[in-house]
Amino acid sequence: MAQGTRRKRRDEIKLTIAPFQSQTDYKSAVDIQREVWKFDDIDIIPPSMLLASDHIGGISLGAYNTIGEMVGFVSSFLGTEDGILIQHSHMLAVRQAYRNFGVGYRLKLAQRKESLKRKIRKITWTFDPVQPLNAYFNLGKLGARSNVYAENFYGESSSVLHRGLPTDRLLARWDLDSSATVKRLETGAPRRELRKELKKLEVINRLEDVSPGMTTSSPVKLTSTADQLLFEVPYNLPTIKVRDLGVALEWQGKMRQVFRAYFKKGYVASDFWVGEEEGHLRAFYYLEKGRR
Repeated sequence: MAQGTRRKRRDEIKLTIAPFQSQTDYKSAVDIQREVWKFDDIDIIPPSMLLASDHIGGISLGAYNTIGEMVGFVSSFLGTEDGILIQHSHMLAVRQAYRNFGVGYRLKLAQRKESLKRKIRKITWTFDPVQPLNAYFNLGKLGARSNVYAENFYGESSSVLHRGLPTDRLLARWDLDSSATVKRLETGAPRRELRKELKKLEVINRLEDVSPGMTTSSPVKLTSTADQLLFEVPYNLPTIKVRDLGVALEWQGKMRQVFRAYFKKGYVASDFWVGEEEGHLRAFYYLEKGRR
């Protein structure tokens, strides 16, 4: 590989995280929305709305490279939950060329810092449970939790990333200064020795290969009363969606069954595990009782 095309290491990516300062920043956020989600104009959040949100207590932060170009942003608006002020994080987006360098993680940490500065101790957002990398980022790396599953939350979307499936979402809650969150941010997501872990915990389903790289699920057990349990999903689920939408719809149906049943019984999705076994990656939602 030529020196000029060598992928940069994480420690070579120098960024500045800062609040939006100008109309140019708000317009750059629109450009990034188009690049990341491929939205039609009807689904773009325009500069005027982002600006109005920030004016009444929202937070918009940009990640800027060394020449001042915005390469990613996070935007949240002020809201309430159970009478307590929160930030609801509506968008987190990073340009394609800057992914896998921790830009999104740094933006979330900056969002957390700014929220705590404003005496706000909780951030919520939604994410697609059919995207294992998103689940790992939100539950595994950041330490957020979820006990709300919303079916077809956004309705029909113009994004090519969302087409074909209803826009089901998990609602993430991030308790910014809880001991569990602080510990996860300090130590990172632990490495899982799956062979040992799977002997200790109940797995409520099993994966079944139907062809190379194409995996379905056995019927899920919805009657478990264990304090902790695991729900396995294919690590390559986004690829399965591209190859066979019918199988992806089956997986979404399984998720609806699992989260609807166990959230109703008081469980919380409090982590997402990724581990390697026999040369391939396995992924699990970790649910536990009574940690709302």
